[in-house]
Amino acid sequence: MQFGANQKLKFNAQIGSYSLVTDREYFDSQITATDSEAELLINFFGKENLHVGNVASNKEKAGKAFRLYPDGQEINLNLVFPKPNKTELRLYLSQRAGFKPEAHSVWFMFVRDNALWIGGMTEAQWRDENVIVVYDETENVFQDSLDELDVIKINKLQAKDVFSRDRNLALQRIEIEKYKCEYNPSHNLFNSRHTNLPYLEAHHLIPMALQKIIPKKLDTIENIFSLCPYCHRAIHHADKDLTKDIIKRLVDKRPDVLDIMDITATDVLSFYSVEDIY
Repeated sequence: MQFGANQKLKFNAQIGSYSLVTDREYFDSQITATDSEAELLINFFGKENLHVGNVASNKEKAGKAFRLYPDGQEINLNLVFPKPNKTELRLYLSQRAGFKPEAHSVWFMFVRDNALWIGGMTEAQWRDENVIVVYDETENVFQDSLDELDVIKINKLQAKDVFSRDRNLALQRIEIEKYKCEYNPSHNLFNSRHTNLPYLEAHHLIPMALQKIIPKKLDTIENIFSLCPYCHRAIHHADKDLTKDIIKRLVDKRPDVLDIMDITATDVLSFYSVEDIY
């Protein structure tokens, strides 16, 4: 699978790939690189520099240098086209070299500083580390501003909101939705003590933290969704299945956001690190 925007941000890389290590791959100590993995390896090393045949027939050409994530130690792994006239590209894992991720863990590669980095971590760690990338420390400040009438405190938001979100756009979206939760309009809401209106929060489906590397403006009316506090917390912190369900329903409700941002539904799931990894 190709790196999404959050992986590119986390690893400071323009290109990368990741997938799960299967039981067979771990047992055989070899991975058959497919799709984005093969493309990345071939483009980086050059097809003419990849050995065709078994490793023993040309150990020097078979050996390729990688940087081991996270410390950057240089390691050497064998990479070959094992069968003549076949497109199968095989990467050999090596405990001795320092790279043999466990079965069902995530292995990944990315290009940075003219080097090809490689690494592995448990699936749980991978998901946790990639979702933290889009965590927004100023989120509470922004949400409080939607429920605040004091101009002084609204101005305070402008100083703290590092992503320059427009409070008025968020309020407009909530009003368009008639003060209902977009995931489930039947959810019970309490009235705000400040506005005497149903209390709702504004959620940017494509997280504002990704504005650092996504060229299109993310603070738009199409990208803002009206959510009750329960659903807003759930989309960030719930188990994978509930988070996926909320995201899919929001995308189904307003699919134009995908076309506007030139992304897929799978990309959105990746932003929250709840995509299916294969």
